[in-house]
Amino acid sequence: MKKTIGIFAHVDAGKTTLSEAILYYTGAIRKRGSIEEKNTVMDTAVIEQQRGITCFSGACGFKFNNNDYYLIDTPGHTDFLPDTQRCMAALDCAVITVSAVEGIEGNTELLWDMLSERGIPTLFFINKCDRDIAEPQRVTAELKKRFGSKVVLWRSDDYLEMLAGSDEALMERYFEGTLSLDEADRKASELFMDGELCPCICGSAMQNQGVDELLVCIDALCKTDYSSQGDLVLQIFKVRHEKGKRMMLCHISGGEISVRDTLPNGEIISELRAFDGTKSVSVQKVSAGDVAEIYGITGYRAGECIGMESDTPCVPGLSARVIYPENITSKDMLTKLQLLEDEEPTLSVRYEPRTAEISVSVMGRIELEILQQRISERFDIDVTFGDCGVIYKETVTEPTVGYGHFEPLRHYSEVHLRIEPTERGSGISFESECSLNTLTSNYQHLVRTHVFEKEHKGVLTGSALTDVKIVLLTGASHEKHTEGGDFREATYRAIRHGLMRGSSRLLEPYYKCRFAVDTAHMGRVISDITRLSGTMLSSENEGTRAVINARIPIAEFTPYQTEFISFTGGRGRVVFSYDGYDVCHNEAEVTERIGYEAERDVENTPDSVFCAHGAGFNVPWRDVENFIHCKS
Repeated sequence: MKKTIGIFAHVDAGKTTLSEAILYYTGAIRKRGSIEEKNTVMDTAVIEQQRGITCFSGACGFKFNNNDYYLIDTPGHTDFLPDTQRCMAALDCAVITVSAVEGIEGNTELLWDMLSERGIPTLFFINKCDRDIAEPQRVTAELKKRFGSKVVLWRSDDYLEMLAGSDEALMERYFEGTLSLDEADRKASELFMDGELCPCICGSAMQNQGVDELLVCIDALCKTDYSSQGDLVLQIFKVRHEKGKRMMLCHISGGEISVRDTLPNGEIISELRAFDGTKSVSVQKVSAGDVAEIYGITGYRAGECIGMESDTPCVPGLSARVIYPENITSKDMLTKLQLLEDEEPTLSVRYEPRTAEISVSVMGRIELEILQQRISERFDIDVTFGDCGVIYKETVTEPTVGYGHFEPLRHYSEVHLRIEPTERGSGISFESECSLNTLTSNYQHLVRTHVFEKEHKGVLTGSALTDVKIVLLTGASHEKHTEGGDFREATYRAIRHGLMRGSSRLLEPYYKCRFAVDTAHMGRVISDITRLSGTMLSSENEGTRAVINARIPIAEFTPYQTEFISFTGGRGRVVFSYDGYDVCHNEAEVTERIGYEAERDVENTPDSVFCAHGAGFNVPWRDVENFIHCKS
């Protein structure tokens, strides 16, 4: 049986140490490394060794009880959440590591939510139980209180009682005293795989305590049934460039692939490497259940899937301008950054021709520091960054229709699009209501391609368009004069025309925040949440401490952190995580500050080009509807 497990944790809970302990216990490595000695198997990058934190996910293999396992170690800091999220698509089960000293922390809750949303069976390893100040019983109680009664210590009395309560036959044997652990575990496996049971294991990864119990638990409860028959289903969760080669780290969950096979996009696999412990070795074929490295493919990005729908990625809420040496051309700098963007798509490298500025998107300051060091080590270029600014986005408030016509001499295309608002975080989707008798399938496919091939600017601030469905209503081509690029022009102009005719709304990124303060400061925090244009989600008292959950715009929360530390005397605690985009709390102010003039943006014109008397002429967007050829 093949199983892939992911190790997750808040920073410093001992996740990498646990990964090292698992590999050592199962014989995948002969000697344990340590973070202090900078020689762990999973954290091999110089940056990781210097900082003592996992910045990049990694994978390896091991064997246990005649089963083949793949272990994926993920970053713990929220700045690297997109990488962590991509790994989740590859998993059969997950282990969240929690410190028996610190207990539940901000990222613990975030990881639990993300894993639960994806239906990934999860268990907890309560680490650092060897510490004098460890309180595993308190932490177990916290986990049960926060995440529900499904959280139980594995093979404890509570565990057996829970299983007995789920099945009459088991309950009878439980009270008779004849319920075996094997029988209990079989029922537990059903509940675990259905997300109705979350076992806890206490131990110390540093001292190898509880590691064997953790492995036995996973082996008993996590069941897989992969089949190499049928179509290929594959998740790409990482891309790396090594020695001039591009490698995709993938999990195959259906079918099989071989060297020289052709993927759906037409590209041919040049090399496959499978994991033999901590090393990868060349193989001719990999099949369902395997994690493997695929070489020779450039058309798929990290986070994309073949044969199944891709997950909606985390979207960074901050942007920073890249300041690079004068002896480096913008083209050269852009090329190098795009290489890093290929490995981390959320960097979203952007070049603004009018100002010759390059900017990148990041989750936070730590990611920016790591990026700076990576550029230095990889390209020998010292860069700095401007201040982090919020990345705004735009959407529409109601359906709007746009027309795009492109007809200079010997060219012809027309596109009519409806732009509809969709739910927050949905991005951009496409649909066609156009008859194939009106516009052939190849031209409709071209329109779809042009919808997704670039970032379309909104008309309020020039920020990226999102959370819309773009519907092709109708279109037209010419038997002799239509060329491929004509529909690109018509599609771009139709989208822009629809935005100019419609009503737009500015969106900004939000944090989900959890404040823990003395009850004396509770009123102040609640008042501040309102002042910061946030929304209070819940509050509760835990003895002399108050816990307040809220949702606050990133733009307001970022400068507030210093103020919070000050008035709580450093005793207050706040953990926060990215929580998507929503309506901007000060749209008019931001719009005025940015000062974007949509009609002056000639690179994103809403105007159309028509032809008369053998010459093309420009029609301003306000008049386009009077000239269009198609009737919707």
